[in-house]
Amino acid sequence: MITKEQALENVKKYLTERKRDYIFIVNQDKVVYEMQKKIPYGKYEDKIKDIYVVNYDIEGYTENTPHFVAVDVDTGEVLFTMTQHGYAEDWED
Repeated sequence: MITKEQALENVKKYLTERKRDYIFIVNQDKVVYEMQKKIPYGKYEDKIKDIYVVNYDIEGYTENTPHFVAVDVDTGEVLFTMTQHGYAEDWED
């Protein structure tokens, strides 16, 4: 099991690798732990996993737009990024 700090570092690395700009990212105290969540997207779709959720914001027209990154608690793997328009990985891959 990884820590919240490790999850946050994994997300920052993931965002950098994918060249995603952000203006805000939560600190480790605000990383949310969710138990037994059904994964809605990606290679683990419909599987039950414990996840951390890390919030970051991108600049929007009138206000910042939140995005949420799900991280597997057991492996530290980034599972998906939820945005207001769906999954960010859909238009990146």
